[in-house]
Amino acid sequence: MAQRESAVNKVLAWRMRKPDGLPLLLDSTADIVDVVLQDERGGLKHNAMRLLYATAISRFVTGLADTQIELTRDRPAWFPPGKSLQLPLGLLETRHRIVHRHLPSLAELKRAAQDSLDWLWEWYWSQLDHAFSIAKSGDEEGVEPQEAPREKLNAVLKTYVKERKNEIKTRKKDPKAADNALSTYKLRFAPSRPSTSTPPLRIQRLLLQLLVDDKMILPTDKKLGSSMSGAYLIWSPFLLPFCTSTPSYLPILTLLNQIISAMNTPSTSRGMVHVELDPIREGLSDWAVQILTSAEWRSARGLTTNNLLEDTLTRCFSEPTFWNLRTAEKVLESGDIRYKEAWSAVLSAAKSGGGGGGGGEEMDVDVDDDGKGEKREIVIGEVKKGEKEKGGVTKEKIRGPTKVLGMWKPRPIGWLPPGWEDDE
Repeated sequence: MAQRESAVNKVLAWRMRKPDGLPLLLDSTADIVDVVLQDERGGLKHNAMRLLYATAISRFVTGLADTQIELTRDRPAWFPPGKSLQLPLGLLETRHRIVHRHLPSLAELKRAAQDSLDWLWEWYWSQLDHAFSIAKSGDEEGVEPQEAPREKLNAVLKTYVKERKNEIKTRKKDPKAADNALSTYKLRFAPSRPSTSTPPLRIQRLLLQLLVDDKMILPTDKKLGSSMSGAYLIWSPFLLPFCTSTPSYLPILTLLNQIISAMNTPSTSRGMVHVELDPIREGLSDWAVQILTSAEWRSARGLTTNNLLEDTLTRCFSEPTFWNLRTAEKVLESGDIRYKEAWSAVLSAAKSGGGGGGGGEEMDVDVDDDGKGEKREIVIGEVKKGEKEKGGVTKEKIRGPTKVLGMWKPRPIGWLPPGWEDDE
């Protein structure tokens, strides 16, 4: 923490000395780290922290979006090879909500801040040594860019898939593909201290992005309704040890969050089929259900099964999309969950009225209209054509709560209708 404070203070000092501004990515890193430090000190209230996180994130995303075209056209030689400069869609959505809609929760803003720092590390800070070596040599042409961590991880995963498929084909009794892949992963990315065997959180997130966002854990020919047993057979031996590498349930929770986020990410491709018919989202939903309910994953869930189930159900019902509700329904069907009846009631309510697609029950209300003795009957429900007056009563069909001016006569507080008497 002291090193981070010293680094932030140094950037702030240079900011005062350079009125024309520092490089955008350096400036954004200092702002976000400064907010994280303020949060760790715990001296600010909840809403103040939300505003600080929101400001730092929106400044970073907006500033990068303004310069993205220029950076893409004049691409620095030290950018990761074969990639275009782009921010994760989740950060763009968070910035949109900060500016144009309700402010996200503190937990969402913290995740967005961590995602921002991960992006800054991958695209900027991890490339600086190579960038400085290029500048020092004065010859950018013919110099191979430094191999990015993403490419190293991608190579490890592709090697694992090849070895694992060979094991399945030859029916080896003592499979070693997963152990070899995890050993290579830890050897290449774990910190230099021998006592530490787990790579940093940034690398773990990057690995999960490759597996989930790049659809490596899904069959290449995934079709709607097709089986996922082959994908489970290939990837479960690798993911299970990965999720049990630490005593906490953070790895498996991070994996679930990554799957659900990808399952709800808007598609950017043209000609996309309807979201409810998307086989990719179906496959991700099946993975979430497999992790939460299958006996194979019981050891990875450990004693935190109920916490994982409740966290996932809470997230699904907080954003009741089609695939979130489908995932929640499958989990409730196959899982042994605390307060299952209560969760089922929430699911029923979300499916029946959450999206505003179904009509509610009709409710008839008779009210006086300005004391003239005429009555109007208001029916809450579907609007039907051809309704006519019946017996001097006008039946109006309206949908949902509607404000009607001049219908309700104001009454003083404590007023009782005729026929009611005070208690003696």
